[in-house]
Amino acid sequence: MPTTPLPYLDVIASARPIVERIVWCTVTTVSPGGAPRSRLMHPVWFWDGDEAVALVSARPTPIKMRHLATNPRISSLYWDPSHDTVAIDATATWVAPRERPAAWRAIAEVAPPVGFDPAMIWPDGPDADDCGFLRFRAHRIVVTPAGRPGLLWSVPRRTA
Repeated sequence: MPTTPLPYLDVIASARPIVERIVWCTVTTVSPGGAPRSRLMHPVWFWDGDEAVALVSARPTPIKMRHLATNPRISSLYWDPSHDTVAIDATATWVAPRERPAAWRAIAEVAPPVGFDPAMIWPDGPDADDCGFLRFRAHRIVVTPAGRPGLLWSVPRRTA
């Protein structure tokens, strides 16, 4: 594991092909009492600009709502049998109901298998009672291609 963060674009050049090949990742949240809970999710990452942002279809279950209200930080891990891994730590926020149609379209417009049609989950569309989307804003990315040294990017710390 490197000790010095690398420039964003250098890390993304290695992370993006792995993430877009694997597609599904384990996402962990933390309960108000500090207990972790992991689930399999399909974030659709947008790598433009100087930060990685994902949209994730997610039912707003009481557990997810409680976890993210207490601690909005998540950890995600992509892994495949060749042992390529990408770990992305991010802050999660719920997409406002009025923004769900835009999140829906953004996910649907990305070519499969990275993107997908959310109608397979919510046939009634983005106004379905249990429809929800999370926005992940990455603050740390660690890429470890099989057999090679890891690469690290993190949001630069602000000095005051």
